[in-house]
Amino acid sequence: MVVNGANPGGPQVRRRLARLVVAFVGVSSALVVFPVVSPASHSGAAVPALNIVVPNADTVKMAWVGPTSRRPKDASLLTLQSALNLAAAGDTVSFDVDDYIFAKRLTVPRRVELTAARPSTLFAQLTVTGGGLSDAANVMLGVSATGAAVTVSSSDAVLDGITVVNPNGVLRPTGIQLGATATGVIINDFQMDGGDQASSYGVNLTTGSATINDANVAGVATGVVVTAASTATGIAVVGGKFSAQNVGIALGAASSPTISSVTVTGTATGTGIDLANSSAAHITSPVVTDFARGIAATPTSTATGPTITDATVTGANREGIALGSTTGATLTTPTVIGDDTAQSIGIQLYRASGVTLNRITVSRFAYGVYTNIADTGTGPNVISPVVSAVSLGGITLGSTQGATITRPHITGTGSGTGINTMNAGRVTISDALVTNFTNGIAAQSNIDPTSDRVNYSLTNIDVRTATTGSTAISLLGTVNATITNVTADMPGTGIVLHETTTTKAEHIIVTGHAGVSSTTGAAILRAYDSTAITVNDSSIDAGSYGVFFSSSDNATITDARVSGVSEYALYGRSVSHLSVSGSTLTNNAAVGNLVVTTAGSGISHDINIHDNTMTGNTRGLNLYTGTSNVTFAHNTVSGQRYVVSAAPAHGVTIANNTITQTGATDEAAVMVTPLYEDGDHPGSYSSSGITVSDNVFHGDGTWVQVGSPDASTPDAARRTVSTPVLVIGNTFPGASTAIRTFANAVEGEDSAAAVAVAAARRAVTGPVAVDARDYDDPNDWGSPCRATGYLDGELVYDGQGAIVDELTDALVLYPTNCITLSLVEALTGPTGTVYHVGDIVTWTLTAHNGGPRSAPAGWSITPVLPTGVTLESMTGAGYSVTGLTAVAAEELPVGADGPPLTVHVRIMSAPSATATSKNVAYVSPPAAADATDTDGDGYVDSTLEYVKPLVIPTLTTDTDQSVTDNDAQGFWTVAGVTPTPTPTPAAAGPDDSLAFTGGVDSATASSLADTGVPVAALAVAALAAALAGTLLIAYRARRHSS
Repeated sequence: MVVNGANPGGPQVRRRLARLVVAFVGVSSALVVFPVVSPASHSGAAVPALNIVVPNADTVKMAWVGPTSRRPKDASLLTLQSALNLAAAGDTVSFDVDDYIFAKRLTVPRRVELTAARPSTLFAQLTVTGGGLSDAANVMLGVSATGAAVTVSSSDAVLDGITVVNPNGVLRPTGIQLGATATGVIINDFQMDGGDQASSYGVNLTTGSATINDANVAGVATGVVVTAASTATGIAVVGGKFSAQNVGIALGAASSPTISSVTVTGTATGTGIDLANSSAAHITSPVVTDFARGIAATPTSTATGPTITDATVTGANREGIALGSTTGATLTTPTVIGDDTAQSIGIQLYRASGVTLNRITVSRFAYGVYTNIADTGTGPNVISPVVSAVSLGGITLGSTQGATITRPHITGTGSGTGINTMNAGRVTISDALVTNFTNGIAAQSNIDPTSDRVNYSLTNIDVRTATTGSTAISLLGTVNATITNVTADMPGTGIVLHETTTTKAEHIIVTGHAGVSSTTGAAILRAYDSTAITVNDSSIDAGSYGVFFSSSDNATITDARVSGVSEYALYGRSVSHLSVSGSTLTNNAAVGNLVVTTAGSGISHDINIHDNTMTGNTRGLNLYTGTSNVTFAHNTVSGQRYVVSAAPAHGVTIANNTITQTGATDEAAVMVTPLYEDGDHPGSYSSSGITVSDNVFHGDGTWVQVGSPDASTPDAARRTVSTPVLVIGNTFPGASTAIRTFANAVEGEDSAAAVAVAAARRAVTGPVAVDARDYDDPNDWGSPCRATGYLDGELVYDGQGAIVDELTDALVLYPTNCITLSLVEALTGPTGTVYHVGDIVTWTLTAHNGGPRSAPAGWSITPVLPTGVTLESMTGAGYSVTGLTAVAAEELPVGADGPPLTVHVRIMSAPSATATSKNVAYVSPPAAADATDTDGDGYVDSTLEYVKPLVIPTLTTDTDQSVTDNDAQGFWTVAGVTPTPTPTPAAAGPDDSLAFTGGVDSATASSLADTGVPVAALAVAALAAALAGTLLIAYRARRHSS
């Protein structure tokens, strides 16, 4: 037989032996050998002699005890068995060069070395019953029959350099097999070529134990095998190479086996290192290539898990490393590379519990690390894993509890989930970089009612992907999750919540991208059927939404920064108890949209949006389909077409906001329009309970608008409000439109009943659209005289302030507080009338109201009288007089004169010389202390004279020159007292015993006439002398001013 001495157990030997053509002529006949030129012949080297294959070698004397150099004479040769029996421990047993076929098993009772001068093959089965066996490099054992070439029945035996070949393709060969009780065996430098036979084994430890050093086994089904049920200890495989069709190394149920620095190669099936049901295996630096499963335990194994360090597994098409249901396995720095087979798994945890994965590297599998959904044990501790090129998932956690994943770097192929927590609970993930998945971290499986998805902690998560509809973190059914410091660069959502309870997210930074449609792009958060959500210090700079809620309750958003989204910064359908504050919303398509999808899913309600800054958003906040109990307060808004649109909404308070915008056609800061059907009230489109209060408006826009501007649209036929919009406490720029109503504000189709509000002293024929009366918090209309009111396009109150543009069929109640009072005085006596002391002087005072509103009842006229007169009376219809003041009982309409007030005074004394006497008078609006509720809002209303307010005149005031029109004056001249002339004595008549000192004496009237002296002239002269003065009345008419 031609033997090439290079690597006798390797491929060259396999090729050489396979080329031998052997034919038996008979049992005892010589074996005819047809040699094939060896590779050495082509190199010019000497061609060695060919071996003769000797059959029935059991009785052939060809061996001796001693080295090959001390061959005895033929007569002294022994059979091989005799030589083995004769040799002492440590001896060498030599035999003649040739290839021998033995029919009987050879027994090795003591440790010896077999050798030959040149390469030779013993086709024999040996049983080592003593200390061991060594084969020199020139000796090979050929497989002669099914079964083991070498059987070891003694413990602590040492086998060195055994080489087993199977050139004739014997079925089911085994290289070395241990007896059931053989332990402590050492196998060094074992080499075997099993001829690629099925059910072939390199080393079969059965239930024994051995240390196998630097073996080189090929062409077998299994390299090393332990009986499946064997729990033997002391099994070690150190170094060496194993090429196997099914299993490289199979450990059965061995206890604490050790495998280190082995190379195991397969044929794309089977298992490289089969941990089976072994316990606490220690595997260091193995290289496993081209198996379906690289290193794997039986799925049902509940033993203590292996410790695997520095493993390299490549070409696995099913599982790189699989841990079954073991407990406490540790994998440190393994490299596991697959072949991209669908459903393949890099590290299969299955139902393993308490696994530690330290600095694993996994690539080219469907899943990197996978835990079965039925695993409810302690979750893995995964430290610094690097998982790449996985198509379905990076790491999955099953239903485990307490898993920890630290510093993972996970890269996908554009789909799947980076870390799938599935039904796991008490999960901690930190410092993660997840790239190119549909979902970065997600709890995705269907919720098991018995699952315990609680206490999630996700910190410092970086997710990057270009996949449309992607999600950085997606949680399903979790309770009490904390998510902190997430950066997401993707066209999807930072956090998605489904049916979760108590989720706290902070510092979620999304670099957003558009999706395939306006609604499928990026968002900070999307929550569905979830409760108790808190999001703080988060941002997005592009995409579809800022935050999105569907059928969710009790959410708080603070310090969100949303810009450039194509849909809404805030979106909620059937969302309740939502608070958004301290946030900045900039340059978005719209601030928000709050709606209901179906009536069954519930109306959006109890929304509080406060203390935010909104700048440059195209549209504002939409409150649609019956959204209720909304507070929009303390926000700063600028550069939007509108701020809030209610269409319809109920119980909405828009308060204490600072709003700056430029007017747009048919739009307003606050718009109430019947666009959509109320989700709770079929057939109703009207809003109710809307309050706009204490806002500060800047710009020239329209601020509050009720009704449909376009009469041609379907909504124009519907009623807009069922209760008036309350507008109080706001600050309106004077050059703007504060309130505008349209024809369908309070008239139109609607199934909800309208509530009419009394218009107090204003004549109205229908319900009111807007109530902007003062109450206890008046609006600032930009003018002391309040609004400028237009009714049906006609100016009805010119208060010089912000405009109220109302319709007869859509009325606005607003304060009108300014009046313009003037006063006219007229004396009733004819010019030139002379009065003496005691005479009555009479004049009338007439008030006039020039508008712009009626003067409320309680306006008054007060004369100021000079000295020397006393008031006799002051009367007029509709006045009540107290002292010198007459108070009107009725209001004074715009453009009307009040009832004349007549004043009577008596001259009580005359001046020392002729003099002009003067009185003044003034008309006053109702005193503040006497103000009443003039508009029915339940609060008193003060009236103001703004254009020429009253300054109370004195007798020194020239009312013709004073700044006010509220005063008037009158003049008369009183003759001073003159000396009484001494009368000329006259003869006393019988009837003139008394002197006449004033008036006309009837007794002398005829005699005076008779004398030719005019009786009247004498009477006047006498009267003048008696009164010591003459009264000349002069009247200067007071100017009339409207």
